[in-house]
Amino acid sequence: KRFGLDGGEAIVPALKAAIDRASELGAHSFVIGMPHRGRLNVLANVMRKPMPLIFSEFQGTHYDTKHHYKPVDNISDDHLGASGDVKYHMGSSMDRTYPDGRRIHLSLVANPSHLECVNPVVTGKVRAKQYYCGNKEDDMRNVVPILLHGDAAFAGQGVVYETMQMCNVDDFKVGGTIHVIVNNQIGFTTNPIHSRSTPYCSDLGKAFNCPIFHCNGDDPLAVVAALEMAAEWRHEWGVDVIVDMICYRRNGHNELDQPAFTQPLLYKEIGPHPPTLNIFEKRMIEEGTLTPEEAKEIKDFVLESYDKDFEASKTYERKDTDWLSSRWEGFKGPSQQSRIRPTGVDIDILRRIGIQAGSVPEGFKIHRQMDKIFKARRAMAEQGDAIDWGLAEAMAYGTLMLEGNHVRITGQDVQRGTFSHRHAVVKDQNTEEEFVPLNHLATTMDPSAPMEDLARPDTQAGFTCRNSILSEFGVLGFELGYSLENPNSLVIWEAQFGDFVNGAQIMIDQFISSGEDKWLRQSGLVMLLPHGFDGQGAEHSSCRLERFLQQIDEDPHYIPRMAKDERRQIQRCNMQVVNCTTPANFFHCLRRQIHRDFRKPLIVSSPKNLLRHKRCVSTLEEMGPGTEFKRVIDEHDPEVTKDPATVKTLVFCSGQIYYELLAEREKRGQSDVALVRLEQLAPFAFDRVAENCARFPNAEVVWAQQEPKNMGPYHYVVPRVMTATRELNKDEKRPRYVGRAVSAAPATGMGKIHQMEYNMIMNGVFGEDADMGD
Repeated sequence: KRFGLDGGEAIVPALKAAIDRASELGAHSFVIGMPHRGRLNVLANVMRKPMPLIFSEFQGTHYDTKHHYKPVDNISDDHLGASGDVKYHMGSSMDRTYPDGRRIHLSLVANPSHLECVNPVVTGKVRAKQYYCGNKEDDMRNVVPILLHGDAAFAGQGVVYETMQMCNVDDFKVGGTIHVIVNNQIGFTTNPIHSRSTPYCSDLGKAFNCPIFHCNGDDPLAVVAALEMAAEWRHEWGVDVIVDMICYRRNGHNELDQPAFTQPLLYKEIGPHPPTLNIFEKRMIEEGTLTPEEAKEIKDFVLESYDKDFEASKTYERKDTDWLSSRWEGFKGPSQQSRIRPTGVDIDILRRIGIQAGSVPEGFKIHRQMDKIFKARRAMAEQGDAIDWGLAEAMAYGTLMLEGNHVRITGQDVQRGTFSHRHAVVKDQNTEEEFVPLNHLATTMDPSAPMEDLARPDTQAGFTCRNSILSEFGVLGFELGYSLENPNSLVIWEAQFGDFVNGAQIMIDQFISSGEDKWLRQSGLVMLLPHGFDGQGAEHSSCRLERFLQQIDEDPHYIPRMAKDERRQIQRCNMQVVNCTTPANFFHCLRRQIHRDFRKPLIVSSPKNLLRHKRCVSTLEEMGPGTEFKRVIDEHDPEVTKDPATVKTLVFCSGQIYYELLAEREKRGQSDVALVRLEQLAPFAFDRVAENCARFPNAEVVWAQQEPKNMGPYHYVVPRVMTATRELNKDEKRPRYVGRAVSAAPATGMGKIHQMEYNMIMNGVFGEDADMGD
């Protein structure tokens, strides 16, 4: 399979012409997204990927199996297999210098087979480039996104619409995208009449008032003219432009496929139809532009060069693994040690940020309730105790920005926060003028300033907090693309409710959980997913933690090196999953995303009712110098810990349920039940879990959760607790389950049933037999 471009070859010189024309107008960076068809051709002829490497990929000689194979047994901390990907999914980048000295950078983004899902990733990466170039109008104009589409996919995939809907939204617009539809007039085996309801596959563009240029794929000069015009139009007007190149697909969906099964008449026409090259060659000769001898000389030269490259491919040695781009210089891959750093901050700095996070300029009229919230925020910061979730979050962002790191958070309703806890952007009640307190901590520098200037004590990097369009798939993809550009930034996407994250499941499965394994590209993207069972029903309770935990590439039966000075557990894993129970620990969790020499996606099961829970508070000292993120928070009640041997039940839990269990324990006056919080679910804290089991040697081990038995962390946690106690304590413990019974829906929407289930969980931990479900 090569998914050849036969029938649509004209797009290759046209792409090059569009890039050349845009660079003449001042553009210096191009980010390209495209499907599998024609990708190898674009890689070779536009991206200039070495032909010997492409040939070696066909022969399977471009990789060493020992670097990629993942053994089931004999697992080692010193071996990390990488799955890689098929050759027509891979990305590439290059710098090109023109004869007149112009330099441009080309980037082709790696993508999976899921058509069109790369679109928002490309636009997000482009927006980040524009921001770090200086975020001015010219910077928008001079970084150009180019998206190639198939006709059926452009008309059928909803993410195309989601991506285009962002084209004029502040902090998402990229000054226009050049869309190129390679219109084969077929979708795999489906005819156009069955793949859309509109006359043209490009008709979606009419919703956005895009210019649409239709051209004939058998006329390369017309296609070149259309692409050049698209580049000029975007440069002048800053809007999306669509080029619909009407062509055909000479072979089946791939070269091994038989298209005549489903399109017999079409392929009777295609079979004798001369290739585009032959048509163009004949035209050039008839016009007198080219002689037959010159045409033969060109073809002989190209074929000869391919023969040489094919021979060279037999001994071709790939260069060192290209882990990271230039902005990522100094960052480490999974096989290199990155030391764990403290994330605490000077208390005076924290206090200053906290006061500013609750302040507005004189004369700025905020809502009277907002005024109370901000007064309380300032009081928390000044007194240094009872710091709530929203303020700790603001302190994390503020400290990172004072250190020179750009912070960006988007999603539905993130400025206020779904649960009215953030208030990162406030509005004047008379004018609706916006004010962003965290952009006034110090002098905000130009985003293109060097890191040493951004990190000066009197300066800060920028804070972007923007409500997004009502989309999960498109916006999460955009933020992923944004996070790929520069590691010195905290990029966050927040779901309105964690339950809605499955609207972006393709992005999670194909990019976030597996992108580094397939394409060797790191991302530090943070996903905040509000989660917690409060009786609000099946769509407002669960972020489906079990799905993220199922995707963690950590063997439950192997304990890696856990000593602090040699631990590479997070580096070796594909993602982190946390469910923090204190504002201070969330503060450290966000800061450690930046204070390390690698980047890894972070999934946060974020709270809802804990945002205002009177016991879910922290002190400034818990975020001060020398402090850091706690993977596990031990039992600290002296009534429980004074005689560990008398503790009958050791409960491991995570998140909101801890406070429910704590209140119930106090209500019953029991001191023989220890509560231990797993703040970091993945990678698993084998060492700390084993320590707690050893600390309470006579206790029955319980795993307690709010979720149904077939959901939540239960099935992830059990084998790991068993491994930790067996291997480290030589005393295997299997946790008893306490939680809701198995269920198809995550939660009930009936208040009385919710309360009955809650009582059942409390009884399951503290006594009074209850049917917990099988």
